Amino acid sequence: MEKPRKLIHPILFITRTYPPVIGGMETLSFNLTKTISGFTKSYIIKNPYGKKTLPFFVIWAFVKAILILLFTDVKIVHLSDGVLAPVGIILRWLFPRIKVVSNIHGLDVAYVEQLWVYRYTNMWAIKRLDRIYAVSREVVDTCNKFGVPEEIITVIPNGTNADEFYDEKIKKNKDQLWSEHFPRIAEKVKNKLVILSLGRIVKRKGLAWFIDKVMPQIPRQAVLVIGSSGPDLARVKKAVADQDLESRVSFVGFVDDKEKKFLFNACDLFIMPNVKIKGDREGFGITAIEAGSCELVPVVSDLEGLKDAITDDENGLRLPSKDKNKFVETIKYLMDNPKYRIELGKRARRYVRENFDWSVIGRRYLEEFRKLETKK
Repeated sequence: MEKPRKLIHPILFITRTYPPVIGGMETLSFNLTKTISGFTKSYIIKNPYGKKTLPFFVIWAFVKAILILLFTDVKIVHLSDGVLAPVGIILRWLFPRIKVVSNIHGLDVAYVEQLWVYRYTNMWAIKRLDRIYAVSREVVDTCNKFGVPEEIITVIPNGTNADEFYDEKIKKNKDQLWSEHFPRIAEKVKNKLVILSLGRIVKRKGLAWFIDKVMPQIPRQAVLVIGSSGPDLARVKKAVADQDLESRVSFVGFVDDKEKKFLFNACDLFIMPNVKIKGDREGFGITAIEAGSCELVPVVSDLEGLKDAITDDENGLRLPSKDKNKFVETIKYLMDNPKYRIELGKRARRYVRENFDWSVIGRRYLEEFRKLETKK
């Protein structure tokens, strides 16, 4: 693939959340800044310490941005999300030569429903940005709902490094490796079809519903492994106890990238059975993309940002949200037809590499930045 042309001027990234903090927005910020820095000269102001330091970061980032803009010829300032929009608008007022753009993930607009003051600060600023990069069509709908002008919005989905987690050696030796990586549950998953759930456990993920309604109806040969934690964990554990599923549902807690890589290659299905929750939306669903890159078939709810992440029968399967019968029927079919499941997994990996790899997504951002750089 031919290397793209550099931008004429450097670009400044300001990101309020960055690894080692873990999450979808952090992953996007890391990969975007790393990819674009490989294409063209970049400055990065980042916060790797989490939300607690945000007030101090905003002040520090504002001062540092002023210094960079004073002594360089930066023409584009990219913000990690809408929370930083007021900072961007003030910088543009101080430096009229710059264009200010931002990613929008969904919740950074939907905060309007929870914080009335947000409407008069951040939403006012978001509407006045030069460009918004929404991570899904669901986010565009959310922006439209709150009056963000359609003409400033472009959809660029989240990306992944398609080869980051894929490992054929794990696939070939997974039965032996379970005891090495997760000895406590090795016997529970032995000779079973292993369904995986990863990601922060919140109500919209639909885990409690899945355990309560679906798990009891699928064959005992299927077991569920849950990674991470979150505010809905107690309710999920209660559903496990209420359905007497302790022998079929395992909690492995927070997983690092090494453990995540193992799970993506050692499990048989990946689920995101999301449900609608007022004031909380799935902006995209990057974990489902990562699963597909490892030939692990995602089975997800057909709502919100998951519609952009998963193309049905290409890189996973989309099912009606809270449709118990459809989830049960689909999982049973995938269990009974391993040849189809394996082929769909291979198709998912190809689809992710062609559509969501950062070598593709990064070029889309660069092209958008190039258009903006030459715009009068």
